[in-house]
Amino acid sequence: MRLEKLHQFLKIVGRMKVIKRAGWVSHAGIDRPESVADHSFRCAVLAMCIGDLMNINTEKLIRMLLLHDVQEAITGDYDLFAKKEMGINEVESRERVAIKDVLSLLPDELKARYLSLWEEFKDGITTEAILANDLDKIEAVMQALEYEEAGYDPRKLKAFWLEARRRIKTPIIQDLLKLLLRNEPEAWV
Repeated sequence: MRLEKLHQFLKIVGRMKVIKRAGWVSHAGIDRPESVADHSFRCAVLAMCIGDLMNINTEKLIRMLLLHDVQEAITGDYDLFAKKEMGINEVESRERVAIKDVLSLLPDELKARYLSLWEEFKDGITTEAILANDLDKIEAVMQALEYEEAGYDPRKLKAFWLEARRRIKTPIIQDLLKLLLRNEPEAWV
């Protein structure tokens, strides 16, 4: 592999450190929100811990979560409003083009392997993909609660944990969600 291409790949992925998570800005008015890289990092740590507790393929789970938002280094982070305005088909098309562009800098073997993991996450069918998607959601809940503790309007943050409550499928992550929301009076109404 040519190191120049690896360097280009890493520079692109490095953009995730400065791309802010759009939903926090547009929906909750967070003035200094977490970056996409911040989110991906905690998702990967969650994957390590929960994957080991569940005795599943933790390495695959971590890899999946490290890759799940890499396309945002090119597309940026779309919030729910942007996704609705553009339409889900357009968003998915842009994401697919972007992930292929980013991964095109890698050797064919890595490109195919990483694209397969990314697609598996997006499809959300396998045990690891279902759990990875749930970890993606629970990390957002953790972040929302941290913003609430920092003084941001809980009414604007509620949508993030309500969405997670509707979509989380795995029992262990449902239990973690209940633990996180035990002090939220409207959490299970």
